[in-house]
Amino acid sequence: MAVEATTIERGKASRWRIRRIYYGWYVLFGMVVALVVAEGLTLGSLSAYTEPLEQRFGWSRAEVSMGFSVTVGTIGLFAPIIGRLIDVVGPRRLMLIGAPLCAVAFVLLAFMTQLWQWYVYLGVSSLALGLVAYMPAQALAVRWFDRRRAVALSIIGASVWMGQLIMLPLVQLIITRLGWGDAFLYSAMLIVGAYIVAFIFVRDHPREGESDAPATTLATAAPAQPVVLSGLTIGQAIRTPLFWMLVLGLMLLYFVVFGWLSQGVPYYRSVGFSDTWSAQIVSLTAGGAVVWLLTAGTQIERFRRPERVASICALFVCASLIVLYLTGGSIPGVSVAVVLYVVGFAAAPPLEGLMLSRAFGLKNFATIMGTAFMFQTIAIVFSPFIAGSLYDRNGNYDLVLLIYAICVAGSCLVFMLASRLPQPYRHT
Repeated sequence: MAVEATTIERGKASRWRIRRIYYGWYVLFGMVVALVVAEGLTLGSLSAYTEPLEQRFGWSRAEVSMGFSVTVGTIGLFAPIIGRLIDVVGPRRLMLIGAPLCAVAFVLLAFMTQLWQWYVYLGVSSLALGLVAYMPAQALAVRWFDRRRAVALSIIGASVWMGQLIMLPLVQLIITRLGWGDAFLYSAMLIVGAYIVAFIFVRDHPREGESDAPATTLATAAPAQPVVLSGLTIGQAIRTPLFWMLVLGLMLLYFVVFGWLSQGVPYYRSVGFSDTWSAQIVSLTAGGAVVWLLTAGTQIERFRRPERVASICALFVCASLIVLYLTGGSIPGVSVAVVLYVVGFAAAPPLEGLMLSRAFGLKNFATIMGTAFMFQTIAIVFSPFIAGSLYDRNGNYDLVLLIYAICVAGSCLVFMLASRLPQPYRHT
């Protein structure tokens, strides 16, 4: 409830009002809790299971890495449907399905004995993750925030990295002390707890008069205008050249970053770092991304064409991979590469949401984003498997680093070309 007070100034009574905190921040808090846990325990921590599963079952690096491809591929395959459900049904109701389903999948993973179970159970968990995690969070951020949309999207992106920062060392610790099966069981319990918190705070839409416009202290100020959802349909969006340029740029970029997400811990182990330090380096990378997103990432709203920022970010990612290749994973080389990688990829999550929302509007944002991600999955699915196969054949990641550097350099060029295309929809 708003609080009113009265002050005396030059003999006249002047009323001022302390307004309640905009409810969008509560929604954002709920999704941050959910993302930190869910993304951190799934995509952010899968690499910690690579060597334990190889040792327990005798699976190859490529076979284990294929599980990561299944995870991302399942989300991508169903992304258009998930996006449509988000737009029509709403994220809050989907939590009632997705969160329990994800927890059940993790319990099943704890008791798996066959390779096919690794793939099937990860597929179920990733389908559930698509219903409750990153895509719904992006949709909620663009619905609830107008003036501070870049800030909200940056916080969502930071939450993904924060999940890796917090959950990867925790999972690694549980695996070391209790085993990989117990790590999956504890993960299931954490996911249920996180989504209970999220369900309490999340609402699908702002109510009439709710807006993130700066609140005035004058009692006589006009009420805030409601957020209006408008924009292109998915059919209109896919008929534009800009849609396909953005899809191609994101395909090339995510081919690299999702592949590296699955291979980060194994790579650092392969160049001589201990299990603990390998996980710590990946976690420190995530921590740097959180800091970068919450500072510089919140300023990307200032750029008229975010595609140009994406192009520069891709260039930094390319530089980080080249540094790793040239230095052979030495401590100075890893230190420089981590900084370059953080500066490059940290801003990618909010940039994706900002590019799509500016280009095509908000009304069908989740559907358009889901369709774009379906095409991106073509690249993402094969990246971990290719990297694992090349490691199995060569015994190192040198060729992987070169291929990744070439691909991300291509995404830099594509984003620059995309920035020259007209935007089909302009939010007014």
